[in-house]
Amino acid sequence: MSFRLRIFVLVLLVASTAIGATAWLTLNLTSRGVTQALDDQSRHRAEIIAEIQRYGLRHGRWPGVDRVVTGLADRTGLHIQLQTAEGDVLVDSDTEANRTSGPVQAVAYDIDPLPVPRLPGVTPGSVPPAVPAAPPTFELPPSTGLAKTKLVLTDLFGPGPTDPEIMSPDVLALRQAAQYRAGLVLVRCLNDAALGEPALGLDRAPYLNRDQLTTSPACLRKATSRVLSDQAWFQGYWDFLLRCQRVRPSEGMDADLTSASCLRGAFNDTVVTSSAPPLLLYLGGRNTVEIADFGGPALIGAAGLLVVALAGTFLIARQVSRPVRRLTGASILLAAGQHDVRVRDEGHGELAQLSRSFNAMARAVQESEERQRRLVADVAHELRTPLSNLRGYLEGLSDGVIEPSRELFTSLHEETLLQGRILDDLQVLALAEAGDLGYTRTPTDLAELAAAGVTAQLAVAAEAGVALTVDAPRPVWVVADQDRMRQVLGNLLTNAIRYTDRDGQVVVRAAVENGEAVLSVRDTGVGIAAGDLPHVFDRFWRADPARQRATGGTGLGLTIAHRIVTDHGGRIEVASRPHLGTTFSVRLPSA
Repeated sequence: MSFRLRIFVLVLLVASTAIGATAWLTLNLTSRGVTQALDDQSRHRAEIIAEIQRYGLRHGRWPGVDRVVTGLADRTGLHIQLQTAEGDVLVDSDTEANRTSGPVQAVAYDIDPLPVPRLPGVTPGSVPPAVPAAPPTFELPPSTGLAKTKLVLTDLFGPGPTDPEIMSPDVLALRQAAQYRAGLVLVRCLNDAALGEPALGLDRAPYLNRDQLTTSPACLRKATSRVLSDQAWFQGYWDFLLRCQRVRPSEGMDADLTSASCLRGAFNDTVVTSSAPPLLLYLGGRNTVEIADFGGPALIGAAGLLVVALAGTFLIARQVSRPVRRLTGASILLAAGQHDVRVRDEGHGELAQLSRSFNAMARAVQESEERQRRLVADVAHELRTPLSNLRGYLEGLSDGVIEPSRELFTSLHEETLLQGRILDDLQVLALAEAGDLGYTRTPTDLAELAAAGVTAQLAVAAEAGVALTVDAPRPVWVVADQDRMRQVLGNLLTNAIRYTDRDGQVVVRAAVENGEAVLSVRDTGVGIAAGDLPHVFDRFWRADPARQRATGGTGLGLTIAHRIVTDHGGRIEVASRPHLGTTFSVRLPSA
């Protein structure tokens, strides 16, 4: 059984067991969680509604209710969510606790933070005395209820008048609505002045405790002045009450019920402009699972699954560790310079393939090292021969053995030029192989490039007795570095002229073939043997060393040309037949 198959079987066993255990645990925990959540909701629902409603009543707005919700969720263990009437989530206890929001019940509970009026039976004298600075009064037109409003509300938080007519339920309800509105203005003023919390001290009229009424006379004057000066607000209360009392009897309602309903409706319609908007409360179970929720069977099953996973992992790790240790030791030896190190690669599994890959890498490193040594040896050889010639001639001239002549100095000068070309080509090749050879790519016409290259080599070809022609009837566009492509073409033309005998022919052609731009150089020279073709682009390779030395070649031109074409995303190909000629083709992406 292969390593991959063993891993697959182990994973399949663990996964199937885990899926079954997870399904059972999910059903068990879900059933228990739903039952627990329903019990907790029944036990704490009234407490949650009352506390949130009290917060809205005392603050007149909802900022800060997230702290109340968080505290209730921690205390009751429930998921609490508050939404606006439009369905926007205002507060979510799971989100506040940085948990993913869990599900809630579909049933919503209304949170209506409106105050409740204290109608007959309440003793007005139980409120604190008024502050020394009396709140302002206002004149109202003589209409039903407005005169009584003026008399009652000139001293909003004082003991109030005792006339039974003036203290009728409708006026008393309006007085309490005004107290609620003024109380909210007062506590916000105290909060802005850093003199108190932004909440009413009492849940019912007069809504302000003694400390809040006496802390800041300026804030009290501001609150009562703002409320008592709003004549339209008071007029709206009486308009609602009168309209309701005219409509309800026509609907067949009892007179007492009509009066109480209209009075509460007018009160609510008046205070709703100051109170917090109503919300919808949704409850759900907590979105966390603790160890105690699993129970004994679940823990035993998890322990058994863990034992199976550990045993299977141990067996597989034991089989994997041996070849891995061998690979580790071999890699250390390879890094230390022992390039002939190899590891056993028996079998057909993944680890055997890894061993074979390591051996291939080691062979590649060894071959690269050998190529590097050969390169150094080739460079030394290329430089040693001309330097030995120069040394011999110079020593002969120094000893008087050789007579100086123009021909001798010309030969020595050519030798020095050859060394310079070798060094320049080596530098260009090193930059190209390191990826540091810069290219300036522009739209280039290969037909024009071929014509210019042929013109530059006409004199050399004429001296060698070789006919040099160009076949480029139409433009062939590519995106390339013109100077580097001229260098490639110059190397190909130089080689073609050098290896073509007198009365031979060299043709340069530019065309588009199968969507590729092709620049080819074909000669009728000596050709290249089939066994030598794979080495054409190697450094310092020469098909005819004697001819190359005689004409001063460096053996690096084709290597440089191959690198430049490759960097342009193209390829260079060679086809040759001995004694018939050779064709080099440069293929580039067409533009």
